[in-house]
Amino acid sequence: MAKRWIVGGLDVGTTKVCTCIGEVTPDGVHILGVGVSPSQGLRRGVVVDLDAAARAIQESVAAAEQMAGTSLESVYVGVSGPHISSLNSSGVIAIAGAKGEIRPEDTQRVLQAARAVKLAQDREILHVLPREFIVDGYKGIRDPVGMTGVRLEAVVHIVTGAVSHMQNLVKAVQRAGVAVAELVLPALAAAEAVLDPADREMGVALVDIGGGTTDVAVFADGRVAHTAVVPVSAQHVTNDIAVGWQIPLAQAEEIKLQYGCALRELAAVRQSPAPRPAANRLSLADIVVPRIEELFQLVQAEIQRAGGGEMLPGGVVLTGGGALMEGMLEAAQRYLGMPARLGVPLVSGGLADVVNSPVYSTAVGLMQYGCQQVEAPAPSANGAPWGRLVERVKQWLSELL
Repeated sequence: MAKRWIVGGLDVGTTKVCTCIGEVTPDGVHILGVGVSPSQGLRRGVVVDLDAAARAIQESVAAAEQMAGTSLESVYVGVSGPHISSLNSSGVIAIAGAKGEIRPEDTQRVLQAARAVKLAQDREILHVLPREFIVDGYKGIRDPVGMTGVRLEAVVHIVTGAVSHMQNLVKAVQRAGVAVAELVLPALAAAEAVLDPADREMGVALVDIGGGTTDVAVFADGRVAHTAVVPVSAQHVTNDIAVGWQIPLAQAEEIKLQYGCALRELAAVRQSPAPRPAANRLSLADIVVPRIEELFQLVQAEIQRAGGGEMLPGGVVLTGGGALMEGMLEAAQRYLGMPARLGVPLVSGGLADVVNSPVYSTAVGLMQYGCQQVEAPAPSANGAPWGRLVERVKQWLSELL
């Protein structure tokens, strides 16, 4: 029997845990199963109770495995939280190859030089993302292999996290009976699911509004220009409603989902039955809108750190469960001053219709990210396209020849 190429993505959030299982086939990636469970043992993306977190993860994985009819040995896990930070770095080497030709090992050496940054003992590098290569002062080179020069420089974006928090997340997943293949920044994973190459080339900001944090990734010229974790999320809106109206969190969450609106004028146009005595959508908006404004002000600050909105003609793409609130796209356009659209997973085949929601963007993206790390199966007899995974492998092989 031919080996099946099964890959799992695990989004361990503050409000929910979502597992997505996919199979790499010669015709592309097919989603086989999805499992969602209420999150436990986490606060703002950080594990605070190992056993509770492990139970929630185990429940989500089991549900996805039951739907898929197969089991998972390992998963690609999203790691977020206030402890995640990023910085830009560069490295330079002399090209020592015959006739100054740049080889694949030269790009590896220059990337190693670029990642040689001084970090605190409690921090660890999560990603080293190339932004551009520079050959003898000529900038904007994406792949220098095969070019000729004497000096090679790499400019990279480095994402780091707290060692203890990442280790605790790994322990929680392992206690759930699954190995961790790799930890991945959720914003990068969500980008795999909701952005196509044209978006990245044009320049776009991805804003993943989760339960505990909001993850931001800015893309320009096809590469990651900036990443950040913003400490305001959908859960903060729920907390504000609970405090403002002195009601339980569960009731506040239900009211937010049913009646919440990110712009006061939209709430005024679409009044509805009072969600509580002496209250209506306008009074609810008075609580919700200031928090949404704060969220987009923080996002705008991160876009400015990346170079400003003028480098993002593609605008902003909102995804994550928090993006579903009424008026969020209009609010993003107002506060960020650029076009905004909703990002949903761009998948086809299998259970694609099941995950056609921003809620699943990170889990699907983690699964897709994992599919890019595994060896491609043989092409089908009917000559169907191999998909993005095989194209990546073919490109890698061509660089080695």
